[in-house]
Amino acid sequence: MTTAQEPAAAPEPGLPPAANGGGMGDLVDVRSLAAQRPAEAVWLQVTEIDGPAGAVFTAHVVPGPQPRGFGGDVLLHLPPGTSPQPRGAISVAAWTVAAGVAIPVAAWELPDDGGWPERVRATVAFAMSTMTELGEHLSLGELEPVDLDAATALAKPGLPWPLPAASQAATAR
Repeated sequence: MTTAQEPAAAPEPGLPPAANGGGMGDLVDVRSLAAQRPAEAVWLQVTEIDGPAGAVFTAHVVPGPQPRGFGGDVLLHLPPGTSPQPRGAISVAAWTVAAGVAIPVAAWELPDDGGWPERVRATVAFAMSTMTELGEHLSLGELEPVDLDAATALAKPGLPWPLPAASQAATAR
């Protein structure tokens, strides 16, 4: 038995086909974004980063006009293709979310030679492992949505402190 499939949504300009149409359901290999710039600023929730350079590095495009993150997320922010950066440069920023706030991890101004994903890989891997470990012991607000654009405008470096212990957060619910 076969079922009719809905027609695919028109792709967003500047994003690879895997990143279009499915919101959080579609994975994109971050390396595939290296050769192109999105037409609009884009948030990527990193879902997996494994192994040495050239290995798995996947993300979901965070959908919507008000992209949201949740406690423990590690995200990359890419500016639109028409940025005021000097010709041949790209800005990339890594962020994480904890306890209802966005936290800057690192920011780069890199040559736009298609190699930026591998240049940010180690920092993103460190942020992901740190948030995983913290999430095992502290409540990061995994169920609390954070408006990424608004939160990054008010962001301060460092974790909000004190974070409640995971067991305290579970009993408070």
